[in-house]
Amino acid sequence: MRPLLYLIVTLTLAWSGYWFVASSGTKAGLEAWFQAREIEGWQAEYTDLSVGGFPNRVDASFTEIALADPDTGLAWAAPFFQLLALSYQPNHVIAVWPTEQVISTPQEKLTVTSAKMQASLVVAPEVSLPVERSNFASETLAISSDAGWSMQADNLRMAVRAVEGSENLYDFAYQAEGVAPPSFLKTSVLPAKMSAMDLGMQVGFDRPWDLRALEDRRPQPTTLTIRTAKAAWGDLSFQMAAELTMDEVGSPTGEATLRLNNWRDMMAMLRESGQVASASLDTAEPVMALLASLSGSRDDIDVTLRFANGAALVGIIPIGTAPKLTLR
Repeated sequence: MRPLLYLIVTLTLAWSGYWFVASSGTKAGLEAWFQAREIEGWQAEYTDLSVGGFPNRVDASFTEIALADPDTGLAWAAPFFQLLALSYQPNHVIAVWPTEQVISTPQEKLTVTSAKMQASLVVAPEVSLPVERSNFASETLAISSDAGWSMQADNLRMAVRAVEGSENLYDFAYQAEGVAPPSFLKTSVLPAKMSAMDLGMQVGFDRPWDLRALEDRRPQPTTLTIRTAKAAWGDLSFQMAAELTMDEVGSPTGEATLRLNNWRDMMAMLRESGQVASASLDTAEPVMALLASLSGSRDDIDVTLRFANGAALVGIIPIGTAPKLTLR
């Protein structure tokens, strides 16, 4: 009996020591990361950082956290934020957001509310912590801008996974349910919520998604395969598939299949919203009409766009400049 008791006490003390080392290392690592960002000119602050969860978890909790990147002008602030992990699986982290947070861009400030918002992140056991897979889910999501618009979604789910055996290649999936589009787009003719919003794609980047994406620069896309992209709102619908490669400045080469139902109603809605410059719509409308005519329809578009040498073409007919596909 006594040897068993000694064994239990020894194992308990050993595990307690392991947890203390793990929790202390977690706190020290997070503090060092925030200090490094401040040295680089970021706003990186919080009023309190605590680590708990003994004996089986190492949970870091921030109070009044704020981050702002001077290079991109992006900022985020929240009354609390948590990073949760099992003490025996530190490379699998659960992130928990509060029911209200604020995201600021150079153009506007967004207040984000939700009934629940969480994400899981699994990283490789390497110093740079490259992403292996991640999932994000939000319930009863609402976004309100100080520019005067708002939108909602009943559920939002996103997932990313590094493609095994490939370098810097990732699968992305996005699905939203019960999306109420921005308030400036709403009309009495359309239903209050969209019936579909889905995206599935595979993207190659010039380097892996790891800590450097926050500390240095975002990985830039080099290849893009859109398997499915669709959205439907009443009689309006959009579908797209694409196979593209991008050069060092983000200019694409390849093809994209585009389908739009009732594009004239879409243009009229954008014009009525006042959110898009009339000059831009005046330029786009004849191009859209040309695409519809090439599709053999007045109101629907079904074409294959070709991108090459910085131009967008239908067949051999140039219709505009190709968009630059880069991440800030």
